[in-house]
Amino acid sequence: MTDGSAPLAVVTGAAGGIGRAVTAALTASGHRVLGVDVDPAGDPEAYASLVADVAVPEQVEQLFAGIRERYGLPTVLVNNAGIYHARAFLDYDPKTYAQVFDVNVGAAFFCTQAFARALISAGRPGTVVNVASISGQSGSPDAAYGASKGACIALTHSLGRALAEHRIRVNAVAPGLVDTPMAARIPARRRDDYRARIPVGRFGTPAEVAAAVAWLADPASSYVTATVVDVNGGLH
Repeated sequence: MTDGSAPLAVVTGAAGGIGRAVTAALTASGHRVLGVDVDPAGDPEAYASLVADVAVPEQVEQLFAGIRERYGLPTVLVNNAGIYHARAFLDYDPKTYAQVFDVNVGAAFFCTQAFARALISAGRPGTVVNVASISGQSGSPDAAYGASKGACIALTHSLGRALAEHRIRVNAVAPGLVDTPMAARIPARRRDDYRARIPVGRFGTPAEVAAAVAWLADPASSYVTATVVDVNGGLH
């Protein structure tokens, strides 16, 4: 972790494959990084592990209030928390459907709201990066997951425009197939089909997604907002 004068970044879903890579990439680029996860497991060398269920708005408010009090004002937020059930459309029940949207869309909505309110109050600029998915662009056999990631992309476009006047940029990355524990839950036949259709001939790595996130969090991308960056090996 870098010194207290470095910009402070908050990464949700930090204990997962992409989350760990993002915390490491932001740390390497000079950020102080606070990783948040409902699961306290994580790499203590890469980030301070904070436990919260960001699908619960009340916990989001408590989380960001605690961060401001203990660590200062974050200026970078990466909404990476996500859930995937690999479940067929006809097998979904209302509770599981609601859970997918609460985690994949609601968490990004309310984390960004808490983050933006604090920045606007302080008159500070900031950057939000949402982790969406190719499934939100082309659909998914897991219909609830695909729909939730499509909503995440729409939220990115909407917030990028709504928060621009406050000097807060909002963008997203849309990974294709990436070698993570979450992707490992995709049925083997479907994984093989995806791999055969990827022009570069392989799945991506968490580090490749994290590199795109780090660029969007950097001032080098200061004229980029309300945009989705594909990280998918050419798969469409």
